[in-house]
Amino acid sequence: MKKYVYLLIFLFGFANISNAVTKKIGVSLTGGVFETSAKEKEGTETSASKSAEGLFAIPSIFVELSPNDKVFVGFDYVPMALESETTEHNQKDKTSSATAASVVNKAQVDFEDLMTLYARVALNDNVYAKAGVMQVEAVTNEVLGTGSKYGDETLNGVVLAIGYEANMGGAFARLEANWMEIGGETFTSTNNSDNKIVVEDIDGYGVRLSIGRTF
Repeated sequence: MKKYVYLLIFLFGFANISNAVTKKIGVSLTGGVFETSAKEKEGTETSASKSAEGLFAIPSIFVELSPNDKVFVGFDYVPMALESETTEHNQKDKTSSATAASVVNKAQVDFEDLMTLYARVALNDNVYAKAGVMQVEAVTNEVLGTGSKYGDETLNGVVLAIGYEANMGGAFARLEANWMEIGGETFTSTNNSDNKIVVEDIDGYGVRLSIGRTF
């Protein structure tokens, strides 16, 4: 809830800022690939690390402010959840010399409320560089035959980008190449603290297309 309050404060403040400050508002679509790896710990045992990658398409809205048309401070927000694929694992636990119990584990993660606060610096009339910090909520959705349940975690990251902006009167369009890294996290079972899932850093590489208006 706090995140929505911060967003509303920022937008209302944006609308009331002096005309001496350049204001930009727009929408973006970022496409690319994410890469990460994870491993599971059960007591003293640790599974082999497994790597994964997947394509993504992220729509977002953004606002920017600048007192000099050279350095802009911006806020970007993704209004929808980003859903990972569901993974399924059939696990067998041997209970005697002749039999083994079999359970099915399913796991899926939603990434919600992805926000970025960034600074954008014009290198010339069209080319710019950008750097920012990101935050996203990782919401776990699992059905585990082992009985474990994992809580949600807040992940933090950084983004670096270089882009080209074309201005057309009061409108603009941008094409941007970016790199993102979201820090890893350890998810601990809420009903068995010996069971953990360790997620390594999530690296993303993408291309971003934006359109908007200047005020």
